Amino acid sequence: MSACRFLYQNHIPGPWALSLSSARPGLVGMPAPRAAGSALAYAAGEHTGALDQVFLVEIDSVQAGSQVGRATFRWRRADSASWEAGGVPTSASFTPLADGVRIKWVSGQGDDFALGDSWSILAARSAGAVALLDRDRDSQWCATACAGQWLEADLAQPRRVRALVLADHNLGDTARVRLLAGDTPDWSAPAYSLEPAVTRPHLVAFLDQERRYWRLELDDPDNPEGLLRASQLFLGDYFEPSRGFRRGYTRSLVAGRALTATDAGKLAGSARSLGQRWHLAFSLLDQQDLAGFQEMYRTVHDAQRGDLNPIFFTPFLSQPADTLYCLPGAELSWRHLHQGGAGGRFALEMTLEEVLRSHA
Repeated sequence: MSACRFLYQNHIPGPWALSLSSARPGLVGMPAPRAAGSALAYAAGEHTGALDQVFLVEIDSVQAGSQVGRATFRWRRADSASWEAGGVPTSASFTPLADGVRIKWVSGQGDDFALGDSWSILAARSAGAVALLDRDRDSQWCATACAGQWLEADLAQPRRVRALVLADHNLGDTARVRLLAGDTPDWSAPAYSLEPAVTRPHLVAFLDQERRYWRLELDDPDNPEGLLRASQLFLGDYFEPSRGFRRGYTRSLVAGRALTATDAGKLAGSARSLGQRWHLAFSLLDQQDLAGFQEMYRTVHDAQRGDLNPIFFTPFLSQPADTLYCLPGAELSWRHLHQGGAGGRFALEMTLEEVLRSHA
């Protein structure tokens, strides 16, 4: 039998609890027109919003003239029912909208605008804190440099942290990593410090500290990409059954699932590449073990709504580099073996299927 761990309780409450040394801003696309006028619209800027957004721009008046500089426009986000501004003069210079997005027009032949001319602008989210907590391996935090970078988390209260995962990182062999923690965000003299070894594809470290403030320092000045990136940050707890899975477990290569939904817990799978599927069988578990598995399933799987949350699975504690990012099977199968002290003994089976990056 082999001892194993299931990492599923991330104590970082949300992207608002993360501070980053740097993050690459999002991209702003070209305006898509639905216009009768001849003016050409251009968009620019570095989108700082945490989510993908579509900006809608519409000519709301041509009373003063239909040329650039005379007509006015209004704008709103596509997910908003009300216009956020109106009567804004059109201009041949960039006019800011929000979150770093700007728009301008270049005059054409004839009337530049007609009332109701409109444009939509897609602005991709910044590669920041949301990307580290959306459970999507395809979205990544991207720093703007590779030296002196850090990620800070405020857990809102002291929480027991026994596992760190920085998933899908690009740290090199000479990178230096430090995990700091304390009761205040004073990093000149932290109460706790750890320098974990760099494992791949995920940096995985186990510890046992109850602190509120955490800081992960990353320094990789020789990184060939010139910047650091990672898909997820996990600071939390794990479940470790008292007995490991039996040697009769099966592990196979299958068409893995690529995580495509960014809403927490709502995942859509598609066959992309070969990943691992594990079928684990446990025997002689006690009542506390069974309760631990059931609690994990209640947390990550809502059968009524069909939602699944992936977990990190470390099959062998001596090999943290083998930690996988997995979706649990839809059901947890268990049976009572025999009566005994404190509720008897149980046999349990479960499956895990690796979640893959679609571009890997």
